[in-house]
Amino acid sequence: MKRAGEYLDLVAIHMMGQSPKRPDTALKGLRYEKEPEQAWEELLDLSNTVEQRVSELERAIVAADSGAGIAITEGHLSLSPHNTNPILYEWLSAVYHARSLNIYQRHGARVKIATAADFQGNRWTNTAVMLPTPRGAGYLMPVGSIARLFKRHNGKQAVAVKSAPSGLDIAASRTAGKFYLHVANLEYRKSVVANIAVADAKVTGGRVFAIEPEDLRTYVDEDQPEVFKPKEIARPANPAQLRFAPGSVCAIELDVEGV
Repeated sequence: MKRAGEYLDLVAIHMMGQSPKRPDTALKGLRYEKEPEQAWEELLDLSNTVEQRVSELERAIVAADSGAGIAITEGHLSLSPHNTNPILYEWLSAVYHARSLNIYQRHGARVKIATAADFQGNRWTNTAVMLPTPRGAGYLMPVGSIARLFKRHNGKQAVAVKSAPSGLDIAASRTAGKFYLHVANLEYRKSVVANIAVADAKVTGGRVFAIEPEDLRTYVDEDQPEVFKPKEIARPANPAQLRFAPGSVCAIELDVEGV
């Protein structure tokens, strides 16, 4: 930015390199299989580092008096064995990926492009799309399923979330009279109930698209490539209250009058 800031539209950063900090980490090899709840909590902690890094870069851009946006060009976890930890096949990884994508959206005034994975591959598990080798149809890893869900149900303008239960991470947006919520239940064991309302407006209808496996150890592979396909749930005219299953990730569309 100091050398050529006037020519830059975006400043790129790799958000990769997020690795466990605890000496007794469950995020190494297959240790998470014995301590899945600890692994979930560690992944949630790592997502806090994502927030810190985005904020750090925003401050650097402001300090350079630049109007450049941010491009998160790699956003994957870096777990041992090198980029091949099997936890990334499992829904256990969803808490990190969903919250990271929500962080990027909440910082959308600067973050213009973002990925939470390393695109596609046939061996590394930190990819969005897995390509079986030597043959077989490709399928989405959990991070890819979340990214697709959020991309398909998303607005063009940011909306502030004034309040939410502590167990939910929510990013909101809108396009005209339709509002969109990206909701991650950060609780490993508990459902969370939330009342949905739009200030100074009336919700006239809505739909929920949910990925909510009963077992958070559920995994995807070529034998069950659609295991994380979202379920569409029809809602009554005024979806005032919703229950979010433990560890679930949802996209909500709300039809709203009066705004």
